[in-house]
Amino acid sequence: MKVPSPSLREHLKFVATVLVTIAVVQYTGVFSGNPGAIDPTYLVRLGLLLPITAYLLTAILANVEWLPQWNRMVRNKD
Repeated sequence: MKVPSPSLREHLKFVATVLVTIAVVQYTGVFSGNPGAIDPTYLVRLGLLLPITAYLLTAILANVEWLPQWNRMVRNKD
């Protein structure tokens, strides 16, 4: 089993971008219909869960052999 070692800086930028985007969407009230409100507990939970999930997906992609070939398998021959 391969254990990937992704860039910590890239993971932090990814998590920060997602959290800021969701905070802006919450503040504007796009989905909740309650503009001006931000749920900090949701953002904290997401901030803790997102890096773990991203790392697990990275580990799965590093250990599954057929996934890098997926592009070639589904590509149409024109």
